Amino acid sequence: MSSESPGAYQSTRGAKHRIEAEMSEGSLAIIGMGSNQGDREATLDEAVAIIKAEPHFHLWTVSKYYETVPVGGPPDQAPFLNAALLTEPTLDPLTLLERLHAIEAKLGRVRDERWGARTLDLDLLLYGQEVRRTPRLTLPHPRLPFRRFALVPTVEVAPWMLDPLTGRTVNELLGDLDRRPSQVAVSAADPDDPAEVALASEVHDRLVRALDADPLRRADDQRVPSSDHPADPRDRAFAVVQAAATRIAGWRWGARGLGDRWVVADYSLDLALHRALAMPPAAAGPEGWKAVWHHFTYERAARAAVERALPATFVVLIGREAAAIRDGGFPRPVLVLESAAPAKIVEEIVVACHATRA
Repeated sequence: MSSESPGAYQSTRGAKHRIEAEMSEGSLAIIGMGSNQGDREATLDEAVAIIKAEPHFHLWTVSKYYETVPVGGPPDQAPFLNAALLTEPTLDPLTLLERLHAIEAKLGRVRDERWGARTLDLDLLLYGQEVRRTPRLTLPHPRLPFRRFALVPTVEVAPWMLDPLTGRTVNELLGDLDRRPSQVAVSAADPDDPAEVALASEVHDRLVRALDADPLRRADDQRVPSSDHPADPRDRAFAVVQAAATRIAGWRWGARGLGDRWVVADYSLDLALHRALAMPPAAAGPEGWKAVWHHFTYERAARAAVERALPATFVVLIGREAAAIRDGGFPRPVLVLESAAPAKIVEEIVVACHATRA
């Protein structure tokens, strides 16, 4: 459900070209707004008015107000109104965030419960192509790719905005959430670490039960045909990726009629391909050109197979290197967990899954 707010800015078609023609050299920022207490619409209107009056903000446009179901947090919360603002601030990201917190406090926000009811929530979702990971500021917002209630209004005001981690536009991220069947891939960040592998396996099995999902297991899908056992370890890794990807071709899963049921994989094709690409090729022998050609053909075949495979809506990486992999340019949204306890991990993933559809 969406509603127009009296006096709210109207987003316009072709706004990108207008804004690009008029904007200064500053960075565009997306601010997410939400409220589920009191007069929600009046609160959002007042927040917009305050931001418009700020000397260090230039407010380009505001989305419609969307009513959404609360995700996570305590039960029996009232529905939210959510919106997004496209702004061009002259403040640095941390100062901007502090100013947003001051506006929240002015309008009655009390920070006492995660995902709880709130008078006003102002989130800095994107600030140009800025990537920051500090105790006080995380950019881009770590949950943006999983939250439909944030992506829908963001796409309305700036569909071309890029997620600097995946290189995908917010419009593409929203399209990923719309795709069916939905898949979450759970993998150890380091598949050579037995402890991480064991924890990822336990989380996978628990998550299948929690979501009543269709399981997709590595043991079933990563057998390399006996006729294709290249000697070079890098080529062999590409052959494994190709074999797994071929067995989970997207059209096959799409034809199964799963509807809104989730598919939960215990491995990530993207991570497997990422690791294969990072492997050094074997030294070339006397006929070095043949080795180079083999490397090229195995890599190309693996990439093509992954592109045709059922894509992950998002990937859950478990282990010490999860954040580094996410921040290193991973092609899918990565959920980096806040807990090491299997039950808490599953709870966090289930909330993320629900948020993709709320």
